[in-house]
Amino acid sequence: MPEASLAGIAVGFALERVRPWRIGRRPAGWSLVAAGGLVIAGSLRAARTTDLSSPDRLVTSGPYALSRNPMYVGWALMQLGIGLITGSGWVLATLPAVGAGLHRDVVREERRLQESFGDEYERYSERVGRYLPRR
Repeated sequence: MPEASLAGIAVGFALERVRPWRIGRRPAGWSLVAAGGLVIAGSLRAARTTDLSSPDRLVTSGPYALSRNPMYVGWALMQLGIGLITGSGWVLATLPAVGAGLHRDVVREERRLQESFGDEYERYSERVGRYLPRR
């Protein structure tokens, strides 16, 4: 989970040292970091009694009522915010690669949840968007 975003941030800063790509600092990034932190904290709170690596039940409350993968969303918001706060074009540029890798993992994870929870997961996935809330 956080490993991919943290790796993207670390790679971005490493590239920044080798070949600087400054975009100018944006203080609005703090809002994104705060929002990401709140989403992650809410997700952990909602899943506090569930081992997310091997769940025995679906977590559908808190942020999971809006997104099937709120922690990934939270980490992406944090990476975006850190890139803006520091003005690092490289930290921002690594976000699509991190997102693509995470998406691959999410699809694999969703297949396992479908196998484990069947119709319950099917109804949940019809009601709740993969990353963003459904209208």
